[in-house]
Amino acid sequence: MTFAKLRESKSFVCPAPASDIEPHNSVSLCFWLSLVTVMLVHPTIGLAAGCARMSALESYNDTGVAPFGSECLSFDGLGNSRGVSCYWEFQFRSDEAASYFDDTWAEVARCRDGTPAPIDMQVNHPDSYVHRELDAGIRVYRVAFKDKSQEKRTLVFLSVQHNN
Repeated sequence: MTFAKLRESKSFVCPAPASDIEPHNSVSLCFWLSLVTVMLVHPTIGLAAGCARMSALESYNDTGVAPFGSECLSFDGLGNSRGVSCYWEFQFRSDEAASYFDDTWAEVARCRDGTPAPIDMQVNHPDSYVHRELDAGIRVYRVAFKDKSQEKRTLVFLSVQHNN
């Protein structure tokens, strides 16, 4: 078994490819070990991209990096709760805003376990307003859609509140 092989003036200890040792075997031990390591260390690698807004929202206080295209603020709530609220701005009553609201709520429901609050259609708000909430124990996630007629814009909000 060959152990050290020079490649571009870098040397490392790794078994040489099996094809250098046994012509009938085309996959090296190093490849298999790497593959197993990736599978064990990063089991959700494919899911991360599908939950990008959620991940950015939850880590905002530590990183200062907001979900793509949003404006975010941290807040202190009642009963020692803390959280982050982000919003995206769209043209007034645009289909794009409605679609973004639906996609954001779908991401919350797909990426976090919890109990959705009943949908209350009775809202005392001069403009249109839609609100969804997911109770995930110590965290509550909210997605809201607000038309601002005097400002001629529509906002989609995503927030998380950490209850202590």
